[in-house]
Amino acid sequence: MCLPDVSVYSELCQILGISINEFLAGEDIVRENIAKKSEENIIGLATDSKQKQKRLKYIIDILLVTAAIVVLTVGIMIFRKNMPQNFIVPVDKDSIEMKTAEMLSGVDGAFMYKYTATNEFKTLYIHIWQYREGKLVDRQRAGLSYEGMDSPQNGTIIIVPQFKDRTVKIIIADDESQGDMLIPILEDVPEGEHYGYGRAATEIQEKTDIVYDEQQPLLALIYDNDEARTFDFSYIVNDQLDALEMDDYVYYFSFEFRTE
Repeated sequence: MCLPDVSVYSELCQILGISINEFLAGEDIVRENIAKKSEENIIGLATDSKQKQKRLKYIIDILLVTAAIVVLTVGIMIFRKNMPQNFIVPVDKDSIEMKTAEMLSGVDGAFMYKYTATNEFKTLYIHIWQYREGKLVDRQRAGLSYEGMDSPQNGTIIIVPQFKDRTVKIIIADDESQGDMLIPILEDVPEGEHYGYGRAATEIQEKTDIVYDEQQPLLALIYDNDEARTFDFSYIVNDQLDALEMDDYVYYFSFEFRTE
């Protein structure tokens, strides 16, 4: 409890010819009531001081809670920023970036994927598996090497089917470098007859965690002289190739972040 310093008011009370208690009470006090009034003034001051202390404690509690929330929020942000992030995600089909890529790529559009890889890796590979009526007939790969340099934390993979030219273009790019590869498709189909083929595609639909040094599904381009049928990636991953027999040609693309 903090009472006011009486000496502050003493000189003023002497000039006015009143007592300290009369000054605090704001009225004249008969001599018989001086003791009682003094007690009331002291109790009033004590009560007022307690109320102020309660308000001050309430304000301090609010400030402490607010500070704790701010510290927790900043801590979570720093943790998330420094936490390893390794994933690949398809670019939104309705995004301006994707619409632009589709306009530039032609009739069959483009398949674009963004990756974030905070862990170091030496090579990013795109493996191409060619199946003919469910049988593996060819296998090759395209890659971008970062040997002897820091690997990028962000990059893009673009696969562009060019049906008219019977080719598929693969582009791997980041802020510092870019590599591309052109692979032929439908080589066994006589010139011009490929225009009658049905076309379909299966790709990853959502963010996928990167598993380093392992091939992971990305895209399958499907062609058939009747009607192309899509299938789940698990059939290829689990080597259940019977599901591919209904399609004349399947070009399966997988990605791999190699650390060795």
